[in-house]
Amino acid sequence: MKSIRYFSFILIISIVFCSCSKYRTKELTDPNGYRYEIVTNDPAGLRIYTLDNGLKVYLSVNKDEPRIMTYIGVRAGSNNDPEETTGLAHYFEHLMFKGTSSYGTVDWDKEKPILDSISALYEIHMKETDSLKRLELYKQIDKQSIEAAQYAIPNEYDKMMTDIGARYTNAFTSNERTAYMNDIPSNELKKWLTLETNRFGETALRLFHTELETVYEEFNMYQDRDYSRAGMLFDRTLFPTNPLGRSVIGYPEHLKNPSWVNILKFKDTWYVPNNMAICLCGDLDPDETIRMIDETFGKFTYKELPEIRQVVEEPITEPVIREIHGPDAEVMMMGYRCGGEHSADKKYVYLISRILYNGQAGLIDIDLIQEQKVLDAYCYAGFSSHYGQLFFDVLPKLDQSLEQTKDLILEEIEKIKAGDFPDWMPEAIANQYRLNLLRRFQENWRASSFLNAFILQKEWRDELTFPDELEKITKQEIVEFANDFFKDNYVIVYKRKGETEGLVKVAKPPITPITINRDDESTFYAEWKKIPSDTILPEFIDFASTINMKDLQEGIELSCIKNDDNELFSHYYIIDVGKNHDLKIPLAVNYLPYIGTSEHTAAELKEELFRYGLNTYVYSQNERSRIYISGLNRNYERGVEIMEEILTTSVADTSSYRKYVERIIKERDDAKLNQSSILWNGLRNYAMYGEVSPFTDIISEEELYTIDPEKLTSLISTLCTYPHRIFYYGPGIPEEVESVVRKHHQLPPALSPLPETKVYPELDITENYVLLADYDMSQVNLMMLSKGVPFSEGVYLESQLFNQYFGNSMSSIVFQEVREAQGMAYSAWAGYDPPGRKDRSFYMNGFVGTQADKLEMATGTMNRILNNLIENQNFLDISRRSIRNTIATERITKANLYFQWLYYQDLGIDRDIRKDIYNMMETASMEDLKTFFNTYIKDQQYAYLIIGNIDDMNKKVLNNLGEVKQVSLEEIFGY
Repeated sequence: MKSIRYFSFILIISIVFCSCSKYRTKELTDPNGYRYEIVTNDPAGLRIYTLDNGLKVYLSVNKDEPRIMTYIGVRAGSNNDPEETTGLAHYFEHLMFKGTSSYGTVDWDKEKPILDSISALYEIHMKETDSLKRLELYKQIDKQSIEAAQYAIPNEYDKMMTDIGARYTNAFTSNERTAYMNDIPSNELKKWLTLETNRFGETALRLFHTELETVYEEFNMYQDRDYSRAGMLFDRTLFPTNPLGRSVIGYPEHLKNPSWVNILKFKDTWYVPNNMAICLCGDLDPDETIRMIDETFGKFTYKELPEIRQVVEEPITEPVIREIHGPDAEVMMMGYRCGGEHSADKKYVYLISRILYNGQAGLIDIDLIQEQKVLDAYCYAGFSSHYGQLFFDVLPKLDQSLEQTKDLILEEIEKIKAGDFPDWMPEAIANQYRLNLLRRFQENWRASSFLNAFILQKEWRDELTFPDELEKITKQEIVEFANDFFKDNYVIVYKRKGETEGLVKVAKPPITPITINRDDESTFYAEWKKIPSDTILPEFIDFASTINMKDLQEGIELSCIKNDDNELFSHYYIIDVGKNHDLKIPLAVNYLPYIGTSEHTAAELKEELFRYGLNTYVYSQNERSRIYISGLNRNYERGVEIMEEILTTSVADTSSYRKYVERIIKERDDAKLNQSSILWNGLRNYAMYGEVSPFTDIISEEELYTIDPEKLTSLISTLCTYPHRIFYYGPGIPEEVESVVRKHHQLPPALSPLPETKVYPELDITENYVLLADYDMSQVNLMMLSKGVPFSEGVYLESQLFNQYFGNSMSSIVFQEVREAQGMAYSAWAGYDPPGRKDRSFYMNGFVGTQADKLEMATGTMNRILNNLIENQNFLDISRRSIRNTIATERITKANLYFQWLYYQDLGIDRDIRKDIYNMMETASMEDLKTFFNTYIKDQQYAYLIIGNIDDMNKKVLNNLGEVKQVSLEEIFGY
């Protein structure tokens, strides 16, 4: 094979970027007198303000759509938990959705004394050691909680967010942060600030005991996930004394003993403006926005923060090895402890992590993944304020021990210590970081980067100049650091397959379900709705004028959309053939990453792509295959050349193919060990199609070994002889794109007709029945599945209101009945879901994850609400407004335009159907909702798909649902 002609990478990519001297921090003043910092030539255009009370505000303008991504971050997480009540930061995050004295209540004056009494009972309960007395105390807590609940309005916060058309309403807690997020229409910024100021100003710990049940369920859920348990063991081992080794959710003995006093003390200590940041990105006016924030959050009072004692870990002087068992696939976790975000270690550890693994040309990418020495592996460097880690994760291949995977990682580390890596790699990594910055800054989600900078107390200039700092480091310096850093100072966790041992399950005391007050509305909400906002009109897409489409010849369509934001491009070949046409197509497409071409070896290809800053992706589904490349547009033509080389001149070899088959067999074996795969792939497809489905119809193990790999590469070379689409998104003009495509893409003189599609008939569900899969876990996961009607535009339109009303938010019917009223589950949802193709049916899907002893309650609740519509005109109006506000302020842009058009094409829709939905919501009534419910939801027959430990389930409860069939893994996986 011909060797790669290496060009200077500086000429290829680096000329796009200037030296770090262009990034200078400047202080400016806006017309209202607010001072802020910027960094010159910042692609994010970020302004950083510090208000008089210490509140940090990060503002970045993005005019793509009239929406704003919002984060409110607090620099406090599980590391700040009191040692006697761990998990408190996470608790409090949940409780921040319960309301204040102003909202979430119909009568605070009557509610507050009861809540105070409950608080006192919890303090007594926490200190009591006698189990019978504790149970009696909890009965009193339950009784008073029911009394207090009559004044509560569950999820009123979410109702307000839903009302204005907010998306992604959520929160999360980690070791050093708690963050609250929303994506709001830009015209509702004043409402959002008004609500959040009230929310962060005070907290009412209402509906606590049902939310505590939810946290118990969350804890038990993670106990059922082998990978999560292994990760928690790894953290405890790497950080045996530091809070970083502590689970964010807290210790189980502390979950049973919550303290309202400590919770409110935590809030008063850490939720202060000088320990918080507001990060906004979107269609905003920075000058006006900072004034609005100052008039609201600026009124909060500065408060001195307590000093946190930093726990210094003893050095690791010899390998520390732990193991854990469970039913899921085996995995090896390995890691080294290092300095934190502001340490000298960071640059070196980051560089080494990317030299080892960068998704393309790292040592692990080439030596272990491409050579198929392991099933899968990756490495990353993560940093907190005071410590960091270099982490490895390896899945063993067929008949490979976990110890062998550890030895392979140590061999790759030795190569770093010996300098056995390409000289150009550090510079390429720096440029990859720059490219990733461009990609990250394209969307409003870049606000998360601002949040990260605040939490880690990182200067924004340092984020932008980090790749320049990486480039200054020489290969020799990397080698010297590696030899000093890598000793026998690592931690290993072997997650082995076997019976689960030491599983900690939080026993839940009995509670009485609360009554949901759906008709009530606080005075605050009523006044809040009156806050004026500008009208934003929706913009619907005329696909014909928005997407530049041209037939290169009959059956080959070139589509182009201009990228006016930056120099990035994406180029796709989309062929409507897949597994349902030929079982060998996905086998062939997914084989490509492991082989080279007539010009280059597989390793050379990956290095070439990485040096040019190009990313490739190949994927084959049941009815469509995609081949994709992206990068800087100056390398667009080279990218197309490489794509064509891969498609037309790939070279198979028997050795790589045999390893590839062994990989497939191991992946199949591992899938049968994974609870999610068993439920969502195995049981669900079995219920939809029976024994023969798109999921089970696969090439047998015996046949895999007999296939000639050259026939697979031949199959790849014929993909573009079928009718296909070519899609380009980038800064180039259509004429230039067409020129490149015609120059390098082989246009066959005559296209082959598409192969016949194999049809898998959907089964009718004519009576209730249970499909049961046995799995070693403490919870049960329940999915309810009912086949709906064939796809039609009319039903698609009508289902939008039902889904929003019934199961699309924290204020929806399902969430309130299952989680808020009973604390039965951490996750619960339902929806009447459309198919991906017009010739298929809708399906009603519902899900609850709960304890085995709550299965009767879970199925009873779901059956009740699926057969008896809970009518609430107020929430119907909220749902209608939410849909209209969301559509009015969303803009489908960039490459998403094309894929939205393609999705509509698959459904046989010839227009932007959101216009129909928007207009329908203006007049939709409760009668319309009832008609839909009675026609498509009520009195349907269900397949109850259940995975869990059969010995823990009540057989009578199962039999009452319908005929019970316990299925084997071989039945539902087909092998």
